[in-house]
Amino acid sequence: MKNNLVFRLVLLVSLIMAFYLGVSAAPVTRTNSSAAKTRKIVLIAGEKSHDAGFHEYIKTVRLLKTMLDQSNVKGIKTEIYLHGWPQNPATLDDADLILFTSDGRDGDLYSEVPFMTPERMPVMEKQIKRGCGLALIHFSTFAPDSIGKKILEWGGGYYDWQDDTGKRNWYSAIKTLDGTINLPASSHPVVNGVKPFKLKDEFYYNIRFREQDSRLKVVAEVPELNGRADKGKATAWAVERTDGGRGFSTTMGHYYANWENPAFRKLMLNGIVWAAKATVPKNGVEAQFYSDQEVTQHLYQKSRKALLFTGNNHPAHPWQETTPLLKAAVEQDSPFWVDVSTNIEDLSQYDLKDYEVLILNYCNWKDSTQLKQKSKTAFTNYLNNGGGLMVIHFADGAFHYSLPEAGNTDWPEYRKIVRRVWDHQSNSAHDNFGKFTVKVTQAPSAITAGIKDFETTDELYFNQKGDEPIKPLLTATSKKTGKEEPLAWVYNYGKGKIFQTLLGHNASSFQAPEMKKMLRNAAVWVAGEDKSKSILK
Repeated sequence: MKNNLVFRLVLLVSLIMAFYLGVSAAPVTRTNSSAAKTRKIVLIAGEKSHDAGFHEYIKTVRLLKTMLDQSNVKGIKTEIYLHGWPQNPATLDDADLILFTSDGRDGDLYSEVPFMTPERMPVMEKQIKRGCGLALIHFSTFAPDSIGKKILEWGGGYYDWQDDTGKRNWYSAIKTLDGTINLPASSHPVVNGVKPFKLKDEFYYNIRFREQDSRLKVVAEVPELNGRADKGKATAWAVERTDGGRGFSTTMGHYYANWENPAFRKLMLNGIVWAAKATVPKNGVEAQFYSDQEVTQHLYQKSRKALLFTGNNHPAHPWQETTPLLKAAVEQDSPFWVDVSTNIEDLSQYDLKDYEVLILNYCNWKDSTQLKQKSKTAFTNYLNNGGGLMVIHFADGAFHYSLPEAGNTDWPEYRKIVRRVWDHQSNSAHDNFGKFTVKVTQAPSAITAGIKDFETTDELYFNQKGDEPIKPLLTATSKKTGKEEPLAWVYNYGKGKIFQTLLGHNASSFQAPEMKKMLRNAAVWVAGEDKSKSILK
């Protein structure tokens, strides 16, 4: 009996031990809530200020979004905003990283990085305090000393262009050269999968850093630079802040073509992913370079692009109203995405090869600023090489010797590009704004195919000046002249196809379905055959 009791006790203890041993030996699965969280990356581009191929802020954020979206890193969400700041800053409230690629102020040259203004600094400070990351690319590393301490805290370093008196007297420096990119922090995630590589760039160096900043790691440096002994050759750095946020900055990024360099691309993408507190893969972020056409397809599901110039006009021509309607008309049910520029000098600052059509909804009314020669050359070269052009309404009055307070901007070649122009010193005029019937002529054209006579509300121009022949596609009867006045026609300039219409005074003028269809047809016609081949799915 006693032995039986002992046996039972031993058996019970054995079962209990086996149970606990079994539980403790079972695999433990923990959910890493930090790793599972989707990381939101906000990419902000400033306005263009340099020639095509340099400081390509808009193209850079679009490319970055496409590369990140298509990369081997999952669990990230990207948003892009142009013109330096989101229309609704509340979108920043849940961002894990805010990246800027933009101009920075250099004394009285250029403008501040978009967030470095009295109105926006508190917004950024709010995001930083909750642990949001900050990334600054190339020119965006410039900062005034007045906010230098905050930039050192948020991002680790900045380009210091001021001396102690506040004058433009660089502490930092710039050098363009073919350099070796060394990676001193070899174990840092930002350099995962990257080996030292060669790169030609406009390197900023002798960056202002805190002394003995234990948070900061230099992740790229160029030995060929004549920098100071302590971090003077640094061209990229990473910082982990005590508030939990991270910063990644680089002085590289002057040439857009450098994104085609796989090592540069991986280093930059690693830095962005790391600063957003996402996991950088062991071999780094893998993403190919995408052409502008592939980027457009990915972002907007369009295969072709047009560039619309606006931003100035006669006070009676509300470009703020007509521009979005013109953009929408060309994009509707068409292969075109339309970018909008409010700076006519973007003729030389944008890469016009990215666009099959230029659209002018612009007149330099009372603006005596002359169009730069390089912009004129870029414009005429674009047309001579086969680029398409659409000229809308009062764009026929631009760059003319008769312009009030702007006669000095006269450009005779513009009168060859635009075959009918408004002469303010002659009898160019229009009927009173109102309704009239637009008649489609018998001239065969793909632009008016399927369009019948229609009613519109507009200004009916007449006595527009020009000697070159035109064959009207649209006409209307003027109440003042009693004649059939031409309202739209097509012709060539060099290899370029041009469509000009005198319609388009205000928002009412873009309401007729026939007007919208004509504009879409015109864009396709002036662009010519769609030669797109490799399109990103």
